[in-house]
Amino acid sequence: MSHIVMTGMPASGHVNPSLPLVRELVGRGVDVTYYSTGEFADAVERAGAKFRAYPDGAISSRDIAAATQSGSSVRVVAKVLEATLALVPFLREEFARERPDAVAYDSNALWGRVTAAGLDLPTISFMTTMLLGPADFRGLTAGEWAYTLRLMLPDFPQAVRARRRVLRRFGNGAVPSTPMLPMSGDLTLFPIPREIQPANSRLDERCHFLGPTVNPDLRVGELDTELAAHVDGPDPVVLVSLGTLHAGTGEFFRTCFTALADLPARVVLAVGHSTDPGELGTPPANTLVRTTVPQLEILRRAAVFVTHGGMNSALEALAYAVPLVVVPQQVEQLVVGQTIAERGAAVVLRQNLSHRPVPAGELRAAVERMLSDPSARDHARALGAGFGSGGGAAAGAELVEELLHRRP
Repeated sequence: MSHIVMTGMPASGHVNPSLPLVRELVGRGVDVTYYSTGEFADAVERAGAKFRAYPDGAISSRDIAAATQSGSSVRVVAKVLEATLALVPFLREEFARERPDAVAYDSNALWGRVTAAGLDLPTISFMTTMLLGPADFRGLTAGEWAYTLRLMLPDFPQAVRARRRVLRRFGNGAVPSTPMLPMSGDLTLFPIPREIQPANSRLDERCHFLGPTVNPDLRVGELDTELAAHVDGPDPVVLVSLGTLHAGTGEFFRTCFTALADLPARVVLAVGHSTDPGELGTPPANTLVRTTVPQLEILRRAAVFVTHGGMNSALEALAYAVPLVVVPQQVEQLVVGQTIAERGAAVVLRQNLSHRPVPAGELRAAVERMLSDPSARDHARALGAGFGSGGGAAAGAELVEELLHRRP
């Protein structure tokens, strides 16, 4: 029996897309051991893999969320580098016992790549979003560039020091050259449609686009009585969520109160763990506020999704033919939103990229447009239906098996 170890990023948007591939591999007789943090143990084991926990203090979803919420991609890189220093020695001991035939890693989990390189093991990169290049940043306005650079520049010294420490300890050959993240592998799997990947010179014959790998059976989440009553009424459902990593501000959620208060719709506001619902004030009668919600269960019923535009969230919405209002928090999400908007299934509100508030009037107009224009849902449905041409998790598992069979 072949044996693969997976080193994951402890974030829902990274773990969830990987689990259908894990289940497919296990179903084909491949032994999979999945490393992450304890909060994902149940999900990993439901997919059929053996779960192994990273040591306490090395990396956590809160660490990733805090770095991401800073708005500085350089701070995220610094956190990944610091985690690599802690996790590679741990993984070397683990792999000596596990004796894997190949190492799969989230494309941002540098510790998996470094460990695999040191052991000369084949690598499988799981790239949970599109691969961006310099051309994709040219669409930023001067104000967006200024705000982005202001956030990133203070973190460069820490990231440079951490990278030097990683190179000294593990060697140049184990660490990808610039751009360091996200990383490819001997096989690179994208659980996204090829149609929405911009042109990029880093793409080669090792890169394969599977299309979405959404599998509701691997996601636990039921509607409680109050939530079920709210979303099963006669009016259309509008879900508002900026994801698990990008925390919306109290100002944004109060703007949602103002913009959507008298809309003939049932609004569900998922504010995340960084916002106290009690501090937002009394929500309008048509709005239910929760810290988190079972997203797929809400999307089954939703008419519009107000989202940050994370790839996982966007693809889940399109799988259920739900048009989007995208409020991007970073460049990657802007590109996702614009790509879907060009195909008629989204509106993009980009004020956050230059640290400006989203006007209530513009938010309301965008939601009303997606609610009232039947072509938006038709375009979302067509996109969701067409995105399955990559073969999904089954195609990914076949590629992994081919890689394993090529190993001497």
